[in-house]
Amino acid sequence: EPIIDCGTVKCIIGKVTEIHDGDTIKVNCESIRFALISAPELGKSGGMEARSYIEKICPVGSKVIVDEDDGQTGGSYGRTIAEIYCNGISLNESILEANLATIYAKFCSVSEFASEPWAKKFGCN
Repeated sequence: EPIIDCGTVKCIIGKVTEIHDGDTIKVNCESIRFALISAPELGKSGGMEARSYIEKICPVGSKVIVDEDDGQTGGSYGRTIAEIYCNGISLNESILEANLATIYAKFCSVSEFASEPWAKKFGCN
């Protein structure tokens, strides 16, 4: 398990209870949006592939660590915005590496994760 410094906001350790799409899952029934990630909607090209990818590497029932984004504590449509670790893997980074999502660049200026190597590699400068 990686050592996670959750900064000043919440850290959730729990189980995946639902995988909505490639950038939103539920942990302990709470909706979590992947910080800085934009995956296609389910009805769009690539949407089902993105969700399937997350299901494969972090199936429902998996233990996860959710590090809420210190810069986006207001959430998004009732979802907590966070970096999510599952089986020692950052799901945010992994879906980018798999070329199934893109950086949501308009949030690079506010996200605590914008300076992470994966965020810089994929478009936060």
